[in-house]
Amino acid sequence: MIKVNVDLDQELLSQLRSGLAGLTGGTGANTMPGTARAFSYAAKLIQKSWQNWAMGGSLMGAENIKNPNPRLASSIRIRKTSDFDISIETDSRYMEQIQNGMPKFYMKTKYPYGNKSRVSKKGVPYLIIPFRWGTPNKNGGARAHFGNTIPLEVYKILQSRKFKKSETTENTHPEANYKGKDIERAEYNWGDRINDEDAGNANGMVKMKSNTGSTYFTFRVISAKSPERAWVRKKVPANDVLSAVKNTTKENVENIIEAGLQQDLGI
Repeated sequence: MIKVNVDLDQELLSQLRSGLAGLTGGTGANTMPGTARAFSYAAKLIQKSWQNWAMGGSLMGAENIKNPNPRLASSIRIRKTSDFDISIETDSRYMEQIQNGMPKFYMKTKYPYGNKSRVSKKGVPYLIIPFRWGTPNKNGGARAHFGNTIPLEVYKILQSRKFKKSETTENTHPEANYKGKDIERAEYNWGDRINDEDAGNANGMVKMKSNTGSTYFTFRVISAKSPERAWVRKKVPANDVLSAVKNTTKENVENIIEAGLQQDLGI
């Protein structure tokens, strides 16, 4: 969980404390309704600024998000403990990775040995990794929430009536993983695949039948015997989005809350 609090500078904090100390008969919105509303407005302002960045907007002091993400934006929520204790939070692991960065990672040292791993006839552990692709927009460009987008020319082939879909059957079969544990594996009726080296990373793509219509996948194998330079995730530097959100909204937040205090306390 990462979050941004609705913070006040020392002067405004002192005014708020003095105002609460001088009031009887309750706290919060009952006695300082203007300030309580101001805190809510300020929280929405911070939330909106953060969500706008997640959807691809710019934020001074932070790098733009590489893949605008509506799911991340919707995960950024306001948490209200009291009228004057409000935070804006997300439990998104993706946001945590962006905020804190990620170290260089050699994927073949982990993935071929997990629960879904398989073992070749020569005893080499490996894992089949599916990559889901998004369809291109009307201009042939990427849609906001997909990292991989099908090239327009490839998409035209996939949409043709001649391209047969693949589908998951109701059948499964047990197959041992690296640790010798039998894992139930799904079985498929495979349709056509893209077979064109000019398709680049989309080569080998299948069109899978789904409840919503179709989804598109390519499959790659990561093996314990993969070349040393293969399957290496580069170091991702930290992107301090939280500080950028705070700095960008600080002046407006304080102005909003100061106006609420003036309304309630006449200061």
